[in-house]
Amino acid sequence: MNGIDNKDNTVGGPVMQFPLEAIQEFVISTQRFSAANGRSEGAAINVVTKSGGRQYHGSAFFFVRDRKLNAAEVTPPAVSTKQKPPFNRKQWGGSIGGPLYLPRFGEGGPAYLTLGRKTFFFFAIERQSEATSIPVASDALAELNLVTFLGAKPAPVIPTPYHDWRVNARIDHTFNAKQSMFVSFSEQSNLGLNDQSGQRNDLTQGNFTKNKLLLGNFTLNSTFTSRVVNALTIGYQYWNNLIDSEQKVPTFVFPTGISFGTNTNVPQQSYQAKYQFKDDLSIVRGDHSFRLGFDYVWEPKLGGFFEFNPTLEIDFLDLPSVILSNKTKYPQGFATPGAVIGMSATAGNPYFDLPGGAKMFGVYFQDDWRVTRRLTLNLGLRWDKDFNLIGTKAQAKSRTYLFLKAINHPAARALPHDDNRGFSPRFGFAWDLRGTGRHIVRGGYGLYFGQTFLNIPLFMIQQSNPTIFAGVFAISSAGPGDPTADIVPGTGIKLSDWRFGIDPLPIIPPPPTNLTPGSTGRIMDPDYRNPYTQQWNIGYAWQPNAYSVIEIDYTHVLGLHESKTLNINPQLRFINESAVRPLDAAFTAAGLPRLGRIDLEASVGRSRYDGLNIAYRRRLHQNFTLNASYTLAKATAYNGNAAAFRNRPFNPFNYFAPYEHGPTPNDSRHRIAMSGVVNLPAGFQLAPILQLESARPYTAGYGALDVLGVGSGRGTSHIIAFKDRPTDLLATFNAFGTTTRSYRDCLRTGGCIILPFDNLRGQPFFQLDLRVAKNFKFKERSTLTLIFQTFNLTNRANFGNSYGGNVRDPNTFMKPVGFITPSGVIIPHSFSGEVGVKFSF
Repeated sequence: MNGIDNKDNTVGGPVMQFPLEAIQEFVISTQRFSAANGRSEGAAINVVTKSGGRQYHGSAFFFVRDRKLNAAEVTPPAVSTKQKPPFNRKQWGGSIGGPLYLPRFGEGGPAYLTLGRKTFFFFAIERQSEATSIPVASDALAELNLVTFLGAKPAPVIPTPYHDWRVNARIDHTFNAKQSMFVSFSEQSNLGLNDQSGQRNDLTQGNFTKNKLLLGNFTLNSTFTSRVVNALTIGYQYWNNLIDSEQKVPTFVFPTGISFGTNTNVPQQSYQAKYQFKDDLSIVRGDHSFRLGFDYVWEPKLGGFFEFNPTLEIDFLDLPSVILSNKTKYPQGFATPGAVIGMSATAGNPYFDLPGGAKMFGVYFQDDWRVTRRLTLNLGLRWDKDFNLIGTKAQAKSRTYLFLKAINHPAARALPHDDNRGFSPRFGFAWDLRGTGRHIVRGGYGLYFGQTFLNIPLFMIQQSNPTIFAGVFAISSAGPGDPTADIVPGTGIKLSDWRFGIDPLPIIPPPPTNLTPGSTGRIMDPDYRNPYTQQWNIGYAWQPNAYSVIEIDYTHVLGLHESKTLNINPQLRFINESAVRPLDAAFTAAGLPRLGRIDLEASVGRSRYDGLNIAYRRRLHQNFTLNASYTLAKATAYNGNAAAFRNRPFNPFNYFAPYEHGPTPNDSRHRIAMSGVVNLPAGFQLAPILQLESARPYTAGYGALDVLGVGSGRGTSHIIAFKDRPTDLLATFNAFGTTTRSYRDCLRTGGCIILPFDNLRGQPFFQLDLRVAKNFKFKERSTLTLIFQTFNLTNRANFGNSYGGNVRDPNTFMKPVGFITPSGVIIPHSFSGEVGVKFSF
């Protein structure tokens, strides 16, 4: 944003949003972008804010969407809700800009200072208020209504209101013909409720989410000569995100995911503060246009905390309706011994602050060389270096690292360090085939490095705290009379004999200062590297006339060193039917507790994308514009999305097995997009947008059933099919049921095979949107626009690949269970209308 980093260094992606009226221009570079842009292995998005001018100009707008303008949703067949949720969204704001005049105090002379000739201002503000909600599944609502006496607060819908403010201000000043500057400041603050909630809980499992974001910059532009120009930028960015709950009570969990009490995903917080210094120098010399510069980011504050299960969790064997109605099994209702089959709790220091903060430095050189009148070469080289972005010093105190170092494990042979090999060569060319500017061939190749985000070393940093945040106890029972049930801490009572509401609650143990038996280990590969992509592309553009162009482009992207989480201490049932783990003996010999799974964060992931894009673009001519494109593409990766975070394999013993490889969940082989604007008589305007894409994939598997017998920390489950019937997805389950050893025996004898990742496809996507506008002109500079927008005009229910993949659930398997963006608000679930008005001058 105006050259300042607007990236989240904890999980990646953009942080801040800005008022729509503040945006002057934005450029999305998906390939062939300059060496001036770095720290992204995908695309680069550059945004510039508006500035004031010599005349006053501005705008005001108001948009509203409401349930009355929406069609009823088509409920996915596998989901039942009692009523449709309410919906209302209001979005309003405005802007003003122009010359800046300040009053002049004192007698005599002009009343205003003469700043308006050289100084200009711009201000924009935007407010968004949403009254949305989540419909509660009918069966869950009925069960929750039975336990209000325990504290449940059931409701047909869970309200999810959201309120957001966005502000931008900018001042531009010209010192003289050779020097100018501008200062820009943006702020965003928002509050949302219940975004961690779901369709099978009540109001007590709500939460609030608060965000405070700031971004500012000072830029000095200097023209040294007609061929030498420099831009110096100083910036600041701040972000604080808090997710928490007002409720701090026990969490009650029933079968099928029904629950109430404190939300298990809170509290959590992330924060970061950045200071940025960058300089860009442009030199034109002969046929060469040189650009060189540096970019330095100092991030003194980066961290937060993350908790889960913040209060005691109590798990019941049966649904409330069964417990209250089955007097034979539950003669004392909820107080019947054995009604509770599980309890768990956590404690410890959950912070993951990066000690000493982080620094990032980048330097680049770019030469756009016009070799001949018809051939231009784009040559660039960039080098990026991160400092302490993975918290090496903190990881030296991580308990898992110390445990593995004590047994001489190769994962602890050294500490991971920041990557030094971020050299990014860039090459591109543009060849005018006939010298007329109508037939252009473009191509290029480059390396594009990303960064390692704090979520990678997060748990290692947590395990270096004085106390370790972890589950301090987790007990279980098979139900009433189970002789092997665990003891409820502090009571001496077996869980199978414990009576809810009568016997005392467990005493939660103090947080551990070291890893205990069965703890999850977390460590980062000493050879960890930043991810990067190799990209090359070739394209042809033909301009048949002055107002249109046809483009054909082919792009290849190979992703390397992507994040992968590997369990290096799985149970060995898949190998020899043993529940022991590979490192048990070594830990015992060293006198250390035997850990459970150990997650190794490694940079061994890979992905690939190949796409052919054909596009037609027509500028405004004879009262209409048109943009149309068709893309034939294929995106593949190993058991997940490309560049995905914490991407786990199904088989930890062979994470590059052929069946681990498959299309990414957002892979769409065919995609058509069309948009345009038609100017009609009397000031009317139509603007349709059409999107059509082939079905996205999903994976058939067994849900939480551990068919390979490796323990927790597994990736997406795959189907194990009979070798002679690979298309019969249910055959093995019908034969073996939940007896997991049978699946493994079948694999060992060669009678079964593991089917690949994302082996099924969901529903094709289609959406047609339409904007109808009527413009009213007032004098020469003022326009009033009345707007009606329709989204999903055909009222299509787009489920995408939100299909049930669990063969153990016949009610949902291969059926829609949600919409293409289950938690998103961008793609409407049904026909949706919006009314708006905008005034500009």
